[in-house]
Amino acid sequence: MKDRKRMLMPIIGLYIFMQLSAPIIASAEKHPAENTANMTMVPFYWMVGIVGGSIAITLTYVSWRKYKGEKKKQTEDDSNN
Repeated sequence: MKDRKRMLMPIIGLYIFMQLSAPIIASAEKHPAENTANMTMVPFYWMVGIVGGSIAITLTYVSWRKYKGEKKKQTEDDSNN
């Protein structure tokens, strides 16, 4: 009897998991395709914003450091004369 329970527990667990993770088909919306298209693009926009923002911040930082370095080099060259 215990062996049967041990064998059935994973099967029952898998069945429950499959039932809980099944997609819900019924919807009250008239045009679900339009909503899902916008919903699938949201993560893409976040990714573009994060990657683009990181690139912009990096380029700004590098440009600022270059500007400060050239300014410091120019003042050192002027002080040597």
